[in-house]
Amino acid sequence: MSGLELMAYNLELQGRADRVGSQEPDTLRKDALRAARDMDVPGLWAITEAFLVLRGGRGARVSLRTLDSYETGLRFLADWAAGAGMSFVRPKPNDGYRYVRHLEAKGLAPSTVRVRLAAARAVFAALRWAGATDAAPFTDVRAASDPVPAWEKRKPYPDRDVQALLDHADEQERVMVLLGADCGLRVTEMTSLLRADVRTGGDRPYLTVTGKRQKRQQVPLSRRSEAALLAWIGMTPSYGPHVLTLRSGRAVEQRVLQLCERAGIPYQGREVHGLRHTAGTRMYRETKDVLAVRDHLRHASITTSETYVNYAREGEKALNRDW
Repeated sequence: MSGLELMAYNLELQGRADRVGSQEPDTLRKDALRAARDMDVPGLWAITEAFLVLRGGRGARVSLRTLDSYETGLRFLADWAAGAGMSFVRPKPNDGYRYVRHLEAKGLAPSTVRVRLAAARAVFAALRWAGATDAAPFTDVRAASDPVPAWEKRKPYPDRDVQALLDHADEQERVMVLLGADCGLRVTEMTSLLRADVRTGGDRPYLTVTGKRQKRQQVPLSRRSEAALLAWIGMTPSYGPHVLTLRSGRAVEQRVLQLCERAGIPYQGREVHGLRHTAGTRMYRETKDVLAVRDHLRHASITTSETYVNYAREGEKALNRDW
């Protein structure tokens, strides 16, 4: 979204939340009770969204991605509850545990299970806020621990594979590859990047990206990413405010998948996010500085950055090999 689009969206979101929150307490309770009793997903979402905006830490600046994720989580919960006999007004003590075991049995990734649980907690927090129930069936529920280390889930692209992608890429695909592999952008940061936020020339060209929690941060450009952006923007002056013509993460993923197929390199187990891992891995290899990785990838916690130490060590000779 552009700055004006984001402002308009936030105002609309605030307006919807205010209409729900400004009701008389008894009216709000009755509406929430009806939605919970009837398993009315749109009605439940209206109350949950209002709760997140009015009571959440981010207020009307809560990200669209978070809202989409929670709305999807509500639909998953309602579908399961309808067949499992769970009441949203008076859930049984073990319903929360039953739900998380159901998600795990479906083979969902532990990270996805945690997101679905977060959505379920938000739904019941909203129902308690509205006065429809006192129940908190998910408060103490935890997903099973993930046996697979984080660095084994999605690998970086080796330098030779990045070069193969660039050799087979068109101008826009070249920009996408380098935004990930050199600049470390996430998919959502690629699709939301504005041409007005690309600063080329001078000693330190950079991008201003809108990252997690709507944070605006500067990201330095490599020489080849700067050249790719200049070429693409120069040949498409009338393509609108965004750098990419692809407007969704799914579209970017599909395009990179097709590019990998043309280049003859694997996509599975790396995906688009693997390009970001390439940037972090190269940063650590060249600096041996976890703080440099944190700053380049804009991690909130250095614990996340430490994953890239493991990526960088892959393929290196074991220290005790020659003992």
